[in-house]
Amino acid sequence: MQLTSNRIEVSDAIECVEHFYRENMTDGLPVVPPTEQRVRQFLEAVALAPDAKVAVVAERAAVITAEKLAINAVMAGCLPEYMPVLVAAAEALADPAFKFNHLASLGSPWPLTIVSGPIVRSLEMNCGRYVFGSGNRATATIGRAVSLLLWNCCEVRPDAIQRGDLGHLGRHSFCIAENPDTKWQGLNEWEGYGRETSTVTVASGYSLCLARSPCSTPTGILAPLIDGISHQEFSPGCIVVTIPPTLEELFLAQGWTKRHIRDHLFEHCWRSVKSLKEAGRWGRLASRFVGGLKDIAAIEPGDAERWVYLFKRNPEIDPFVFHEGAVGRRADILIVATGGDAGATMGFCQPYSQSTSPVTKPIKPPQRH
Repeated sequence: MQLTSNRIEVSDAIECVEHFYRENMTDGLPVVPPTEQRVRQFLEAVALAPDAKVAVVAERAAVITAEKLAINAVMAGCLPEYMPVLVAAAEALADPAFKFNHLASLGSPWPLTIVSGPIVRSLEMNCGRYVFGSGNRATATIGRAVSLLLWNCCEVRPDAIQRGDLGHLGRHSFCIAENPDTKWQGLNEWEGYGRETSTVTVASGYSLCLARSPCSTPTGILAPLIDGISHQEFSPGCIVVTIPPTLEELFLAQGWTKRHIRDHLFEHCWRSVKSLKEAGRWGRLASRFVGGLKDIAAIEPGDAERWVYLFKRNPEIDPFVFHEGAVGRRADILIVATGGDAGATMGFCQPYSQSTSPVTKPIKPPQRH
């Protein structure tokens, strides 16, 4: 197995780490030295030749080979058995529906990687307490590998195409796993695959928001989630919602599936025109520089009774609120059964405000000959 990347001679592991800092090849954290032996182990784990094309990111004219993916996975601290997940993640990131160059936005979006299916159990990924936090090697390093891959192979760096005003809290690692023992339909099934097929979903969005309720009925549980979704970015698209096992049991006991939750959110996520005007979110198509500085629109009689739905289209009102690209993308609620088994906290990630959709790819077993 002949590797083609440049060889770098260093005196020890510390000098290797410093080399990557000097060459701007790390996202700010130290990396694991990608030795030839280690990189080969990662390639053998997926039975891919070093020059095998894993993905082509057309927007960046970048070809991601198996060798480059393996190098970044080693640097991130992954184990070789994580490589099939990373291959699927790279394929999802390069899919045209993801619209890769939106990662350059001033709004600082970042891809959330969601792993669903039996592989969650075999890799011992965390799908319980602190699911978005640190402490689990698989979840943390798979997310980190995505970060380094984008940094080193696709120019997604602050000194290159990344132009986020504030940055993203998940920039180093933004990866979660769904409980493979959920009694609901798994995200892999929601996306059209069998329950025994493990998948990776890449969804672009902003940081995690929380929603909690003291209620125990489905409508009561979802009330603060509806309020949060309706008053955050308020842009149509695919919103990721996490629901812990405690609430899953409450929903199941009252006959609610993921589909019931999705339909309820579709029906009740709305704001009045008055509310949107007060928040400065009315008049999206108006140039901020035409006729001087743009100010909030004047509230008119009846605005408090005119509704703008997040998931239901209204051609007469939508252009005043939503970007055209946002209206044309996939609208859905991706419910992920994950989180701690003691509390009742739901999470949600708003989608990037313009045209991009989540992409799900199956995790394929190595094809050995």
